[in-house]
Amino acid sequence: MAADTRDSPSPKQSQTSPGMTEPKGKTYDTFNYPVTAENKNSLPGANPNTIVGKQTEPGIVDALKTIKLQDFKEVHKKPCTREGFLAGIGAAFATGGVRAILGAPIFTACSWAVGAFAFGSFAMHEYCQGKRRREKEGIQKVNAALLEKKIKEEMKREEIRKARRKAKEESGR
Repeated sequence: MAADTRDSPSPKQSQTSPGMTEPKGKTYDTFNYPVTAENKNSLPGANPNTIVGKQTEPGIVDALKTIKLQDFKEVHKKPCTREGFLAGIGAAFATGGVRAILGAPIFTACSWAVGAFAFGSFAMHEYCQGKRRREKEGIQKVNAALLEKKIKEEMKREEIRKARRKAKEESGR
């Protein structure tokens, strides 16, 4: 049988390029070379495997750049948004109307209406999201129960098949 080349005790050959030191540690550590004065082409915060330097953290301006006009045109298609807006409109109308009827200045009544709209919309949206989450969990439980039932039925069928095969083998002897 031929000897395996891994079994032969040969001196370890360096596979690094000239001027680089032998990496120590695990394989994934070999790519984490520190930036040194020897490597003149590296950028601050870069390693030999990257072509860019340190990346900046995304900020508010970057987040605002991701918002498109199309997002506002389709906001009513998001789940629970319609219910939230309708509840907010109702809360705003009721609160602002009651405040105006009770003699509060129009600006104060409108401020209360805006606050009621914001709070009512938020509360209804969160309530709807919680209801959807509970429905989803219930569906997952039902699916798990159906899968368990299906597995039990399949095991029962397999036992019946085995019993039939055994009976057929015994009758064929």
